[in-house]
Amino acid sequence: MKRACVIGWPVKHSRSPVIHRFWLRELGLPGEYVLKPVEPENIRGFLADFARSGFVGGNVTVPHKEAAFAAVTRRDENAVATGALNTLWLEDGVLVGANTDVTGFLASLDQDVQGWDKKPGAAVVLGAGGAARAI
Repeated sequence: MKRACVIGWPVKHSRSPVIHRFWLRELGLPGEYVLKPVEPENIRGFLADFARSGFVGGNVTVPHKEAAFAAVTRRDENAVATGALNTLWLEDGVLVGANTDVTGFLASLDQDVQGWDKKPGAAVVLGAGGAARAI
């Protein structure tokens, strides 16, 4: 069975397993999605050994988005633009990554604040991590 995870420290608060397990069941996909707490001093080693971890991919949360960016072989343009990523997976044994925070935030604006891009204005972003940088 394929396994994926959310990597963070702390990570106990993450709702990702609830969301991903729902969609695995809903779509009838075999798989498992779990919490993977990784202390900051261990993240480089964990990511370097990701191909041997038993996981096929996962999501990355605080404080590891920048470390994950540095650990992957290939990145999407949003990850390059922000210097952080929140999604990683193995592709032919190689660790690759993306930043979906950018797309997710813009899609939310398109849905909830239609026309926001026609008359842009000032905004305040609270935060200093990878998601805040994406926004």
